[in-house]
Amino acid sequence: MTLEVNDINKHYGSNHVLKDVSFKATNNRTLGLLGRNGHGKSTTMKIIMGIINADSGTVTLDGQKINQKNFKLGYLPEERGLYLKINIVEQMIYFGKLRGLTASEAKKISLEFLERMEMNEYIKKNAGELSKGNQQKIQLALALLNDPDILILDEPYSGLDPVNSAMLLGFVDESVKKGKLVIFSSHQLNTVEEFCDDICIINRGEVVLTGNIRDVKKEYPKRELYIEGEGISSYLEDEKLSENKNGFTIKFNGEEHKKQILSKLSNSNLDVFKIVEPTLLEIFLDKIGESKEGVRGDNE
Repeated sequence: MTLEVNDINKHYGSNHVLKDVSFKATNNRTLGLLGRNGHGKSTTMKIIMGIINADSGTVTLDGQKINQKNFKLGYLPEERGLYLKINIVEQMIYFGKLRGLTASEAKKISLEFLERMEMNEYIKKNAGELSKGNQQKIQLALALLNDPDILILDEPYSGLDPVNSAMLLGFVDESVKKGKLVIFSSHQLNTVEEFCDDICIINRGEVVLTGNIRDVKKEYPKRELYIEGEGISSYLEDEKLSENKNGFTIKFNGEEHKKQILSKLSNSNLDVFKIVEPTLLEIFLDKIGESKEGVRGDNE
């Protein structure tokens, strides 16, 4: 299963929110859709889900124009959408019926999710009586109720502590292994780096980087060295070193600078000298830059 977003454009009045946005997502993999608030992520997701229409461009699933009839969708929104004064099981059944389940099927699946999420003690509670974290777990269960083909998660960690964040990742990983297509939007880039297979970075409505995370990191310009050795800092007094637990990291500016650093260390007790791959955070900051124009465009 392959989802293709091809040259989509979207305007809100005179504001050109999405500009020829294109990327692919496939099943059995997780795509991290990244970008600053207000730069197009939520608009892109809404177009994929059919909530709004693009002004131009196409979204296809296995080559066919995407619509609600040729796939099942699961969506966890950034903003909570629960009915706070209604019992959680009752509204899970309600949402399950909206997704094509019978009342008995929806109740059975809902209770199974609540048990797996260690929330049996809350089955008689209204949503408004739950903590923010537990409300988020209910929203995740709602996104998974109908065993969706495509799962879209928008800032899924909102309100979750580390234990429940790990639980969420477990459910998402389970979906990936079942052959689902997962699109994952989060500002927690360390988790995106660990969990996602592919990324798409949108900045000011344009795709500035897309591809497999490992390939992106491998091909990205290297700018940092890691070194270890006894008394090694005395050989690099004119360089800016950052001390780590066992050694130092040092920024280098191009191949010639790297050779100069190695030359300075030629008579030292050098144990480790290696190039450090950039983190996803470093790549993200490099690609989006520092905007002086403020947030604009997307209704995120």
